[in-house]
This record gives sequence, C-alpha cells and structure tokens, in this order.
Amino acid sequence: MVKPAKPRSMPVYLVLRRLVDPMTGKEVAAFVPSSDADRSILRERDFRINTKIRADLKQPRNPRFNGLVHGLGRVLSQNIDRFSGKQSHDAIKALQLESGVYCDEEAFDIPGLGQLTRKTPRSLSYDSMGEETFQDFWRQCCAYLVLHDWPTLTEERLTEMAEFEAFKEAA
Repeated sequence: MVKPAKPRSMPVYLVLRRLVDPMTGKEVAAFVPSSDADRSILRERDFRINTKIRADLKQPRNPRFNGLVHGLGRVLSQNIDRFSGKQSHDAIKALQLESGVYCDEEAFDIPGLGQLTRKTPRSLSYDSMGEETFQDFWRQCCAYLVLHDWPTLTEERLTEMAEFEAFKEAA
C-alpha cells in the first residue's frame, strides 16, 4: 500500500535585520518574519525562543516575474486564437506544453501501439524555480512566440506587453 504524500508546508519568508542581541548587548544580523502571516506560521509551528532550528534558506524570485507570467497569459488569451477563453494560468500551461519549454517528459511503452510520450509542464512557483531558471524560461517562451506567432515582435516587446497586462490586472 502506498502512503499518501505529505502536504508541502508553507514557506516562511524572513528579512535579515540588524538587531541588538539581548543576551550579549551586541548588534547582530538576525532573520525575522517578514509579515504577520509569517509570524503566525512560526507560532503555529510552535518554535520557541533560543531553540536551535534547521533551515534551508533561499532568496525568493523577484515578485515582478510572477506578474509577468500572469500578464503574458492574458496577452495570449486575448490575442492568439488557440489560447482564447483560457485563464492566464491555463494559457501559460498550454504554452509550456505546446512549446516543450520547462516540461518533463515520460515515455511509456504501450504493447501493440509503440511508445507514448507524455509532457508535464513544470511548476513556475516561487519555491520551485529560482530567478535564473525563470529568466531562462521567459527567454525560451518569448523566442517560441516570436518564431511561431509574432515574428515582428521581440522578447523586450513581449515583456512590455506582459508588464502592461499585469499592471492592468493589479489596478
């Protein structure tokens, strides 16, 4: 019997600040929760003062890139027929599948039929993709769109269009 996977715990975002250590009276750099939500998560996990904890620290991706992805999804659904009617997230996932950009592939041998390949788009979430990887994803998606849909556009122009849509969505 296979055990169900444990749900992934929510990441806690921290900010590095200069503080005075009450134990020594000296100034130190210390990580503190970056928001009330992060403080709440730490309380729920029952962390105690002066307890040693183990952490895998990563710098989060630039939040601007999250807006870019949603903006590009809107640009796709508004301007390219095959993405029409899709929500921005679904349009991006469809673009990933179509282009193969940041997709994992699995091959299956089907008796009597041959080999079947299934593509699965990778997650673009903050916690699953670093900034450099995201920038590579963005370059490849833009290159695909320029090659197949908008030969008169550039990566820079597609970025501007996505930023504008993200701005409209936030406003």
